[in-house]
Amino acid sequence: MASYLSGGQQTTVNSTITELFPALCFNNNYNPKSPEDLENFINKLDLSSPKSKKTFVTDSDLKAGKEFVVLKDSIRPDMRQEKIQNAYAITKFIFETHKNKAIDKVVWGYREKPRGVPSNHAGDVFIFFKQKTYPAIAGISLKAGSEKSAEPKLNSYVKTTLTKSMWAKSAPRAVPQLKKELWDKVYSKIPGLPKSITADNYFQSLGKNEATKPNPMLIEKMIDLFEADPARFDELYGIMNIVCREKLCEVINKDINAAKQWIAEEFRLETKGEEIPLVLVKAIRTKFQLAGDPLADMLPTIKKIKAYLNKNSVQEWFIDVSDGKKTLTLLMTIRSDSEFRRAKPKGKLGSFVGLKLLYRGIKK
Repeated sequence: MASYLSGGQQTTVNSTITELFPALCFNNNYNPKSPEDLENFINKLDLSSPKSKKTFVTDSDLKAGKEFVVLKDSIRPDMRQEKIQNAYAITKFIFETHKNKAIDKVVWGYREKPRGVPSNHAGDVFIFFKQKTYPAIAGISLKAGSEKSAEPKLNSYVKTTLTKSMWAKSAPRAVPQLKKELWDKVYSKIPGLPKSITADNYFQSLGKNEATKPNPMLIEKMIDLFEADPARFDELYGIMNIVCREKLCEVINKDINAAKQWIAEEFRLETKGEEIPLVLVKAIRTKFQLAGDPLADMLPTIKKIKAYLNKNSVQEWFIDVSDGKKTLTLLMTIRSDSEFRRAKPKGKLGSFVGLKLLYRGIKK
């Protein structure tokens, strides 16, 4: 049986196909006639040629691009076909944009942003127009899916979110509090733990991101529970998820100004009037649509924010935002990024304060 990419590496290659390939086509003045035509062109393309190099901010991005072009053949054939179709749709969007306002180049915002673009800009690719009338540069946030699907617009983690600077005044101890509550309600309930494992040392945080260094003895007992009583293991994971969701809701509801800042900076909203606007484009097979963004339109006038759990779900929660006249309900999810198993005990309980946090769009 063939072995295909999975997890984060597959996600990165998938994104590369829909982001990098259209930029390379445009910069080489190649408007493909079909998805197959696009893939054949990319397969034969010299990414180090002068036209292709305009696509990359740094030599390291160029190197990564070359590696990902090769790795695209290591994702499942049906997935590769779908992503190539999406790349074809985005390429059509770029060439149609070019008809309305001439484009000089399209730059891939992989690890580095192009000169003149803020490092925290949410764009995946950046269109540089020949005319310097507004906008001279536009950031494009690309999503792929079906007409009714809701692709994540925020893709982060619980701890990463709670350590953001906007919560520093209203919730400076959110992560230590979460760690203590998870110990009390989840990890201390794992059978057979020695007394040497405590709320202080059951895991150590590594920096501000989601990375942790768990106590090795705790991991062994977690594996024992998973293998001996998977129902109890999943029950504890359900409690863990509730605790994490409740902590996020508590922090959000405590400070409306910090919550608005978090939404503005992290939710990949479509922006208008900014020096470098962000345009949301969704690829559906071989077609594209401009997504539009009611949340971005409401953001400046939001007067009330309320976060709360969906009590009928083990991972979903909501944020209601209101301007006093209209309310939007934001679909949020906290979940494990992977499964838990002996060979790789990283998912579910193995995530600790690092569960995945997603904003999936507006409830319809």
